[in-house]
Amino acid sequence: MQGQRLLRVEGASVDDLGAAIGRLRNEGFHSFMLLACENDHWNPAILSPWLRTIDVPVFGGIFPSIIHRAQCHRNGTLIIGFPTRVDVTVVHRLTERAAVEPQLLAAAPLLEGADSLVVLFDGLSPNLEAFVEGLYSIIGVHSVVVGGGAGHLDLVQRPCLLGNDGLIEDAALLVALPGKVDHGVAHGWQRLAGPFLVTRSQGNVLQELNYQSAFEIYRGEVEAHCGQRFSESDFFSISKTFPLGIEGVDGDFLVRDPIKQSGDALVCVGELPQNATIYLLKGESGALIASAAESARAACAKSRRRGNAVESTLAMVFDCISRVLFLGAQFGDELAALESALTECEDLFGALTLGEIASSSSGVIELMNKSTVVALIESPPRP
Repeated sequence: MQGQRLLRVEGASVDDLGAAIGRLRNEGFHSFMLLACENDHWNPAILSPWLRTIDVPVFGGIFPSIIHRAQCHRNGTLIIGFPTRVDVTVVHRLTERAAVEPQLLAAAPLLEGADSLVVLFDGLSPNLEAFVEGLYSIIGVHSVVVGGGAGHLDLVQRPCLLGNDGLIEDAALLVALPGKVDHGVAHGWQRLAGPFLVTRSQGNVLQELNYQSAFEIYRGEVEAHCGQRFSESDFFSISKTFPLGIEGVDGDFLVRDPIKQSGDALVCVGELPQNATIYLLKGESGALIASAAESARAACAKSRRRGNAVESTLAMVFDCISRVLFLGAQFGDELAALESALTECEDLFGALTLGEIASSSSGVIELMNKSTVVALIESPPRP
C-alpha cells in the first residue's frame, strides 16, 4: 500500500501499541489514528503519559467495539498510519457553550484550508449541536466532515478521546486530511407514529410534546405498539427499537436516540429543537442492513464520479452502537453487507459509535444517531 497502513493490535498494553507505532514509523508513516475498545479497560494513569511521549500527531478514541473488515471486535486496537503529518485541532469543554466558539475561531485558518475533516467527539457531551453549528459557521460547505462519538456503553461519561495531550473527555478532535473524502450516510429507520410538535425542550432533554409530558406521550405510543411496559423493563432495552426522527426539508429523518427517562422528560443523544416536527420511528432488520450497504454504495459512486479509483481507498465506517443492540446476532449481516459493497477498497475499518457526524447532501453538517457513515479515504503516495 502506498498510502495509509492499518494494523490491529491484540494486546492491551502501551508496550504493544508502542511497538506497532514504532514499526509503522520505520516504514515511513508520520501520523496515527488509534481506535481502541472499552473492554480493554485502559488505565488513564498509564495511557495518558504514554500518549504525551509520542512526538508525531496521534488521535483517536475508546469505543464500545471496533470494526475490521466484516468482523466486530470487543478487544484490541486498530492503528492506522498516515504517510504525512496531519493537523489535529482539539476543542475542549464542549459542555460550556461560551468556550467552544473562541477555540473554533482560533483554529479557523487551519479548518478553512482543509478539504476533509474527521471529527471524533465525546458522544456523551451535551451541547454537541452548538459545536456542530460553530464548526459549520467557519468551514461552510467547503470541507467534507465525517466522524463519530467515542464513549462507553454504560453511558457514563469519562475520558474517551486519545491525543497527544493524553486521554480526555468533553472534547472533540478535528483532523484535517489531505484530499477530499467521499462518503455516504443512511439509517433505515421508518415512520411509525406522529407527527408530534416539540413544545418544550432544553438541549438534548425533550420535555414536552404537543404540550404534554414527552415521556408520557412516548410511553403511550411505544407500549401500544410493542406490548412491553417501561415500568417492568430497563428504559433503553425498549427505547433502542423506537427512536425519534426530526423531519427534514427533504422528507428524510434526522434520527435522535432516547437513552433514558428523567422524570417527565426524555434524555436523547443530540438536541431536539423547540417547535420541530418529530415522528416516532421503528426498525426492521432488513431495512437497517440494506441501508448500511446503501451508504457504502453512495460513497463509492461519489468517488467514481470524481474520477477516483475506489481500489486505492480505505473505507472508514462509523456505525451506531444502538444498531448493534437492535440487530443482535444479525449485525454480522450488516457488516457482511458493508464488506460486499466495499470489496474494491484496500481495507475496511471503523468503530461502533455514540452518535455520528457527517456533511449532508446540501453540505450542512449534521449530528446523527442510529446511522451508518461510510467514508473513503484516498491513499496518496508517500512523500
